[in-house]
Amino acid sequence: MSKYIGQSCVSCGCVFKEGDEIVVCPECGSPYHRECYKNEGRCVNTILHETGESWQPSPLPGVRFSAPSVADSDVVCANCGTKNRAGSAFCSECGVPLSGTRPPFEPGRQAQTGNPAGRPFGVPPFLGFGSISKETDVDGSTVGDYTAYVGENKAYYYIPKFLRFAKSGSKISFNFAALFFPHLWFAYRKMPLYGAIIWLVSMITSIPSVIVLAKGEGAAFGFGFVAIYYICYIINNLLRLFCAVFSNYVYYKKAKADVSRIKQSSADEASLKTSLASAGGVSERNVFIFIAISVVVSLVAAAFVAPSIASGLTSSGMSL
Repeated sequence: MSKYIGQSCVSCGCVFKEGDEIVVCPECGSPYHRECYKNEGRCVNTILHETGESWQPSPLPGVRFSAPSVADSDVVCANCGTKNRAGSAFCSECGVPLSGTRPPFEPGRQAQTGNPAGRPFGVPPFLGFGSISKETDVDGSTVGDYTAYVGENKAYYYIPKFLRFAKSGSKISFNFAALFFPHLWFAYRKMPLYGAIIWLVSMITSIPSVIVLAKGEGAAFGFGFVAIYYICYIINNLLRLFCAVFSNYVYYKKAKADVSRIKQSSADEASLKTSLASAGGVSERNVFIFIAISVVVSLVAAAFVAPSIASGLTSSGMSL
């Protein structure tokens, strides 16, 4: 790994020194300290994965890159430029597979190197807005402010979306967690009121399903009940789809309001970051509370409410 001495870790931005444990992404070749890669849990040089390009070393002071002399029998690694014997499956220097569709090695070409644009927290560049740094303006507040609010471990997901919402005026994205567990996602992201409203609507529109379960297999239902059942089913699924498409934008609007309010009342940078982290982030407690309430209400409904409603429908002739 001597080729990486003097280059920068993609995660922390520190320069590699002799004795550092260096690992590289097997897909794009981006170098990391072993501990940094372990902490990230993944390669954060996402732009290279999207474009199919590979990491290239930054020119060092006093070092001039020259194209390697390549014999007909040599295979040049697209990642680091090392010559390998013909027929080699992996690079002898960096371990990257020698076959594939990556562009050939071009000395001095910098696709995405080191710690671009002062990126301190692993936020990948967002296509259309250039490289993102903590000083990048979003909407009067910076990427650094929003990162402190959402949490550094999720900045790579939310920051590009916040930038797109702010710069393009778009309100649409897609959130799989909000599709399958909308009320829990809003509760987790400290928006319990939205979560409570969604949960209440979901519970109400689930009543016909609970009645069907309570009546048992083979029970007959009239046209009126079947119509209500399918209307509730459609409403429930449309609600989930709405949350999946607009939940990130709702979160952005809340974050924008909170960040703006906190910046006006914070006396210094340290208190600002602390207040942003406290107001934002996540709340596991909210999730546990919602789950507990949902379980209790579901048990009560299944044991008492649904049978009573089903009995009333039978006596009124609606289920005939």
